[in-house]
Amino acid sequence: MRDAMAWMRDLPARMALRCANMRIINRRLERGHAKRLARHEGKAPKLSGIDLEIVEGLRRDGIFVTNLAALGLPGSDAMLAAGRMVGDAFSVEARQQSADGAALTIAPPASVASRPEIFAWGLHERLLDIVEAYLGVPVGYDGVNLIYTVSGGREAGPRCWHRDWEDRRTIKIGIYCNDVVAGGGPFQLIRRRDPTQGGPHGYHYSLADDNMLTEKLGADYHQDIVSCEGPAGTVFFCETALHFHRGEPAVHADRQALFHSYFARRPRHPFLCERSGLSRKQISHLAGPLSLRQRASACWRRDLPWFVRLIPPARI
Repeated sequence: MRDAMAWMRDLPARMALRCANMRIINRRLERGHAKRLARHEGKAPKLSGIDLEIVEGLRRDGIFVTNLAALGLPGSDAMLAAGRMVGDAFSVEARQQSADGAALTIAPPASVASRPEIFAWGLHERLLDIVEAYLGVPVGYDGVNLIYTVSGGREAGPRCWHRDWEDRRTIKIGIYCNDVVAGGGPFQLIRRRDPTQGGPHGYHYSLADDNMLTEKLGADYHQDIVSCEGPAGTVFFCETALHFHRGEPAVHADRQALFHSYFARRPRHPFLCERSGLSRKQISHLAGPLSLRQRASACWRRDLPWFVRLIPPARI
C-alpha cells in the first residue's frame, strides 16, 4: 500500500519527464536552453588557479578531487565539524534504517538546517563561480544532504551505477566527514559519457548493471572508473548527470559524506529536483542573510514559469 501511494505521488513528475522527452517538446526545450547559453556567453566568471583546474577537470573527466585545505574557502573547518556532529548524531538511526532495508540513509533535513554553516558553505561565491563557469548559465543551488553509508556491502539505491536526473548537467560537491579507504564506500564515477543521452535523444534514467554499462560505454569501461578515497576533508567536484556514478558498497567501515547539489537556475526537470528534503521555508530562512546572488541561487524555483511550479516534485 505504501509503495502504491508513493508511486501515485511521483506520477505527475514521471509524466512530466515523459512529456519533456517527446520530440516536439524536447526540441523546444533544447532551443530555449541554447538561447540562454548564448545570452550568458561572455558573462561567466573568469577563473584562475585551482578554480580553473576544477572546471577543466569537470569538462575533461567529469570529476576533480581536492581537499578543503587546497580550496581555502572561509568557514570550511566549521562546516566540516558541523557535518561530523550531524553524522555522528545520526549514526545509530542510520544503522537501524539500513537493517530495516533502507537503500538510502540520509540525515534528517532538520538536523542539517540546524547547522546553517553547512548550507551556507555551498553558496560560497567562489563555488557559484566554478559551477557557473562550467554550466554556462546562472546557478541553482539545491541544498545539501548528509548521506550516511552503513557498512555491510549491500548494493542498492545510490550504491548502484546511475545518473542524476535533475538537469542536463548537474554538479555535486562531495566532502568526506570521515576517512574513506578502499572498502569504506568511496564515491566512484566513470569518466566515459553515454553518447545517446541528451540532445535529440532526450533524457532517460535507470540503474545500470555491467551489461548496460558495457553496451553504452564499451567492454573496457572499468579502465575509466575513478574511485575517490581520502581522509576527512577530501572534496570531489563531480558531473553526475552526464556520468554514471555510485557510492561503492561499504564493507569495512561506515561512510559519512556531505553532498552539495547544483544545476542551471532553470533546470530541465525541476519536478525531479528539491532533493535535500529541506522545505522551501527552511531554504528561504537559511539563505536570508546572504547576498542577492546567493539567495537567487538557493530560491531558484522563483525563476520557473508558473505552470511548471504547479508540478509537485518527486520524493527523495
